Amino acid sequence: MARVLGVIRLSRGTDETTSPERQRLAIQKWADRDGHVIVGWVEDIDVSGGMEPWKRPEFSKWLPSTVGKEVSGVEHRIAYEESRADEYDIICALKLDRLSRRVLHVHTLVEWCHRNGKQVATVEDGIDLATPMGKILFNLIASFAEGELEAIKARAKSSYNHLVKKGRWRGGRIPYGYRPEKQETGEGWTLVPDDYGTDTAGTLREIVRRLIEADSANSVAQWLNEDHSKTPTSVDAQRIRNGQPPKGSRWTAASVSKVVRSRNVLGQMEITEEVSLPNGEKGKRSRVVLDAEGNPLQRAEPLISQEDWELANQKLDQNTTKRSGNRSGGSPLLRVAFCTCGEPLYAAPGHKWPHYRCASRTTHKACPEGNRSIGAAALERLVEEEFLRAAGDIEIVRKVFRPGVDYTRDLEEVNRAIAELREDREAGLYSSETGKQEFRESYQRLDARREQLRSLPTRPDTWEEMPTGVTYRERWASLPSVREKGKELRAAGLRVIVHKEELPEQFVGGSRLVALDKGEVTIPVGRVKIVIPRDFSDRIRQLSVQHSDN
Repeated sequence: MARVLGVIRLSRGTDETTSPERQRLAIQKWADRDGHVIVGWVEDIDVSGGMEPWKRPEFSKWLPSTVGKEVSGVEHRIAYEESRADEYDIICALKLDRLSRRVLHVHTLVEWCHRNGKQVATVEDGIDLATPMGKILFNLIASFAEGELEAIKARAKSSYNHLVKKGRWRGGRIPYGYRPEKQETGEGWTLVPDDYGTDTAGTLREIVRRLIEADSANSVAQWLNEDHSKTPTSVDAQRIRNGQPPKGSRWTAASVSKVVRSRNVLGQMEITEEVSLPNGEKGKRSRVVLDAEGNPLQRAEPLISQEDWELANQKLDQNTTKRSGNRSGGSPLLRVAFCTCGEPLYAAPGHKWPHYRCASRTTHKACPEGNRSIGAAALERLVEEEFLRAAGDIEIVRKVFRPGVDYTRDLEEVNRAIAELREDREAGLYSSETGKQEFRESYQRLDARREQLRSLPTRPDTWEEMPTGVTYRERWASLPSVREKGKELRAAGLRVIVHKEELPEQFVGGSRLVALDKGEVTIPVGRVKIVIPRDFSDRIRQLSVQHSDN
């Protein structure tokens, strides 16, 4: 008589063919017939056959945590003593696939049993590992079980892809800015813009707007974290929609970039799949799901336009370079005011009043030029006066955009689809005769589409200027914050150099004398030298157009 541990596993709780009751009854009859006693039961319901037995919720309680691991003998002994492995002699299941559908997992479990004086038995397979024929049968059945698991996965993937192409949501992670909504027909769920309640769609659009207007990902994340109840993260938004309390997770520059860079915000779908690499190894590749014509599959309404998505990503790319920096700034003179040593000046609160000081102080080093700080209010007032003296009377011109016709983006999408189709062919995804025919048809359809796009005429975008009757001085007075004013100064190309000592000034007829230096106009005032580019008027005209369109 031996002690038996009965193992029951079911992938879906509604599967009647291998119900827990049927498995339990068969194992009990087998034990009674051979004179064994059942000392315990393992019941893992809704557990995939691809999961390792020693990781399953119930089976793991009867196995040492070191099964399948390369550890010392002492660790094996400690793990064995902490488990319930001493309470049984035989592990019995209805069929081999109830233990696992992976050949490697079954072999590992059998080897562990052999080393520890235990046996593995199955009722319907009739496996007896004590005989050579039993071992051969064991290997064959284990291989078939693994093959069936792969077939199940293939069917699930096929069903998933079919429903996605029908515009239905099949569960999983919800893209930021969307929420699942039951279809009016009652046939499953679809993704719709989250424009109410948590309003993550509105938050996403505001993120994009701020990035386009030159905010950095860091400053956007700081704004998002000011009130989590109004701008929750993706995880917290889902918890709120499910009636659960949010965790208060915080935004970071990385999470902001990830949301904006994803094509999910365009209503498209990105997937990550396993492919064969040229060196024979397996790798992962992310790509956009395409429709039959080779275009990105639209599974939901876009949250933003393609143009805004591209522009926001360009801004993110620019802010990742050291030159452009990754701070938008809380003062109007960030990346406008500089020390004579070349370092930028940063605003600091000071003991008595705010001031600007050389950035070398941030590294706890003195300025190499020995420069001193300067009062923030006085410097900002001086720069504003000189800026408006040069630009205040320029009339703002509104530009009206006349879109052209350009099929470059469509050609890029088709070429990308052709390249991915070839990669899939090289990876062996079209190896059967049916697959080869599907490959030829898809390639011919994409190639015809490419030739058609190449033959279509194009027309460039154009702008038409429309005077507004508003001067830049009037516009300046209406700007809502110092952040907006800082954008104007940086776009105009204005630079402010703060020196250690007073600069010599000369006046002719009551006016300050300016100097031309390397194509720039320099205006010395006290310790400050204001440098204006010669194309200042053109710059002002251009940035005025940009902000009048916002």
